Amino acid sequence: MTALQSHNRDAMIASLFFYAFVVNLIIYRTFVPMLYLILAIVFSTGVFVAMRLFERFKLDNHQALMWNYVFAAGTGFLMCKQLDTPAQLIDESWFGLSILTGFWFIFTYLLMTASTQRSGVTVTSLSSKLSVVLPTLAGVVLFSEKLNFVATMGIVLALVALVLVVGGKNTTNKDIKINWLLPVLIFFGTGTGDILMKLTEQQNTNDDMSFMIAFIYFIAMLFGILIVAHDLIRGKSKWQWKSSIGGIMLGVINFFSTFCVYHAMRCFDNVVLFPIYNIGVVSLTALTGWLLFKEKLTWKNYLGLAIAIIAVILITLKP
Repeated sequence: MTALQSHNRDAMIASLFFYAFVVNLIIYRTFVPMLYLILAIVFSTGVFVAMRLFERFKLDNHQALMWNYVFAAGTGFLMCKQLDTPAQLIDESWFGLSILTGFWFIFTYLLMTASTQRSGVTVTSLSSKLSVVLPTLAGVVLFSEKLNFVATMGIVLALVALVLVVGGKNTTNKDIKINWLLPVLIFFGTGTGDILMKLTEQQNTNDDMSFMIAFIYFIAMLFGILIVAHDLIRGKSKWQWKSSIGGIMLGVINFFSTFCVYHAMRCFDNVVLFPIYNIGVVSLTALTGWLLFKEKLTWKNYLGLAIAIIAVILITLKP
């Protein structure tokens, strides 16, 4: 078998796994809520791919992230049905949490950008998505959500699937230090960010959440401007107009990823949403990373994808 034939065979197998994953979601849940969840998975995968492309086109990470938040906020404000006045904004119940969430967004994205470029797309995806245990536990402890035995087994299998999808890779001693530090930071950072998003969603009783999401990205943009200004003043970087192009791509994808996740939160409990969402992102990211960046898939990866489908079935059977 030629290398091209092997490549096509593996691509077809991986694609079938993800297709089965999506079909299972639609079968076990109504279409509109699942559409939000599926789109959230697709857009979130696009975020990882876009950040990986920053390195290929030698974009300044901080400037590209700043522009990302400029265009994410701009997209949100354009989608708003109605804008708050400053006085109305301050009186919003989600105002304080949204400021903290905006800061947390840029904090975790800076970590993920660094990890994506050092460790690859799938390793970074695993580091962030294994944090599913934090919002899942928060669903039980903070939001009084219920877990039965079948759903619990599904979550356990989801964690196993996440590990298998990524597999392992050899690293030198220098790499090990980087690859242990960043995953730990991303694990707690991403998990905390998911909990903050759930808290802000609960505080927002409006049908249209575009303004709140846009404001969160506006706060992240302000922190991004400070970081870029610091880099320029200290001479750590030079101004790059081309970074704005990367920011446009990432910003639009980023906004719609967050938009879909927030709407999915209104349809699912944490204990259902976050395990399925994280499995989906890791599975699709693994496939995309292999197809676009030649990150190899092993038999462990395929086993993980198969287990992921079983995990989704068990979790969606939750009454």
